[in-house]
Amino acid sequence: MAHVRCAALVAAMCAVLAPASAQTVQYSARPAIALSVSDKVALKQPRVTFTVTAPDGRTTSAVAEPQMGGERAGTVHYPSDFGNAGTRVGDYTWAARVVDKVVLTGRFAYRPDAKGQLLFVAD
Repeated sequence: MAHVRCAALVAAMCAVLAPASAQTVQYSARPAIALSVSDKVALKQPRVTFTVTAPDGRTTSAVAEPQMGGERAGTVHYPSDFGNAGTRVGDYTWAARVVDKVVLTGRFAYRPDAKGQLLFVAD
């Protein structure tokens, strides 16, 4: 039933927004994770390096720069901010480092759904 409502809404929106000529609309989604670490007592947030280890053991890193003059912690998104990182089925680990000290670690996974699409699973 939700698919029918959604399709009707999309059709109605397209009818309202469509110019006289035909349009082609493409939608794509990619499962991703946002990583951010903040120091609750610091006046200025630190620069944080995140390293993600994929199921095959390969590591990639990205740096979260503080925002708003250091008042807010920065955020990075896996896999888009991690260079040539990809999403594969399996378990991933991540570590957040400030200078050379690991301040937090975590895990996440990608699992296939019944249709073979990858789903992000927080751990």
